[in-house]
Amino acid sequence: MIYQYTGNPFVDTGIWAICEWSDKKKPEEITVKDLREITQDVISVYLSSEWAKSLYSVFPNNAITNPSVKNKDKRLLKYLEQLIGQVESQEGSKEFGNCIACGRYDVEDVRTKTEIPLIGSGTLINFFPYGQQGADYCPACTLAVQFSPLVFYACGKLLLIHSNSTKVMHYWAEKAIKDVQRQISANSYRGCFDEGYKNPVNALFHIIEDLILQYEERWVEENPSISIYHFTNYNQGPDLEIYRVPTPVFRFLAYVKQSDQFSEWMKIVRKGYFNLDKIKEGDEYKNKGNSVYINLLKGHSIVKYFIDNKARQVYGDWQLLEYYLTEVRNMSSKRLDTLKKVGDSISDYIKDTQNIKKLNQLEMASNFATFRNILRLIEKDRIKRGSQDSLFTLEEFMEDLFPEGNMGWRETQDLLLFRIYEDLHNWLVEQDDLKSELISIEDEETELSEEN
Repeated sequence: MIYQYTGNPFVDTGIWAICEWSDKKKPEEITVKDLREITQDVISVYLSSEWAKSLYSVFPNNAITNPSVKNKDKRLLKYLEQLIGQVESQEGSKEFGNCIACGRYDVEDVRTKTEIPLIGSGTLINFFPYGQQGADYCPACTLAVQFSPLVFYACGKLLLIHSNSTKVMHYWAEKAIKDVQRQISANSYRGCFDEGYKNPVNALFHIIEDLILQYEERWVEENPSISIYHFTNYNQGPDLEIYRVPTPVFRFLAYVKQSDQFSEWMKIVRKGYFNLDKIKEGDEYKNKGNSVYINLLKGHSIVKYFIDNKARQVYGDWQLLEYYLTEVRNMSSKRLDTLKKVGDSISDYIKDTQNIKKLNQLEMASNFATFRNILRLIEKDRIKRGSQDSLFTLEEFMEDLFPEGNMGWRETQDLLLFRIYEDLHNWLVEQDDLKSELISIEDEETELSEEN
């Protein structure tokens, strides 16, 4: 057995490339024969001008990218065959070794960034332990890394996708390898898999949503950890940005796909694009920043994107919002029940009293004190009208509506408005005269002061 997954993103990506190229279901099935076959196949790919451009950012100064090297095909073949020979001699020789990637084989030569991306230059020994001029990678792991570009994604720089999910990695590697094989069949080389994305966050969500939509799996139960490495490995100016998709975010995206709310979710995503009104063509979406995606990666709330305050309408329904809040925001069912109950009670109050101004005030509240006071005034008016049930108890106010006090009141405001808009949508449409009865913030503040 030559290979097992290591947890090292560059090594594992190379192993996946070999598996898909050789039509092997798991790394333990890879043989020396498979390594020799993929070596012969990829040399012509790597020698093409477009692939050479990509490899400048992966393996600087190697046989392909160094312009002073003659007979590049022979030099590359010799180098790869040398690694295969070392792999063959070590295969099955021992159970443990000193390779920092796999820990299974011994190191025969220390490696530099010419062979392993982002490990530093051999002349700058401060990158390496004990002052040695390279990193300890065994021949098998070094060889795997040489094939990793076959499943890289062109995104301005290059994207490497790494996941603990064999389903995610299998489908992604299969997709990328098929693209390379189409290039070979057409004798038209374009470099690493490229779909026109330059924004790595947009590319990441596109790839995930594509996998979820295209392949019928029980993705909600997969629970993968997914990271992307957006990098260059130039001699001057190497760069790396890492983006990690939280497992709850993946489960939420998978849930959206299998629900009947997918079109509504796409409207929410569309709201997140920066300068949306300036986007004229479809492809422009690919490279515009998207605050929905960014907030999902950062763990920030996206509740406000479920609402169109101007039109007083919502995207999706309470069930979709509830799943997002429980799965991604880890909100308790008790808090959600309280928010829903309070939203329903306020909706009934506004409809029964025809008091559209109170909805205006809830919308326009710009700080915690004002918003809290509006709730007090609504409750005061409900009591005058003989309401038997209170909007909320003191415990619900402290623990469910505003558990973080003035720190998280905006999310509570958005959630209550979502529920009110959902409850009153048909009524608001019918009450055009009330819906158009808009007053200025100054008027609202004056009225609130008088009521106080």
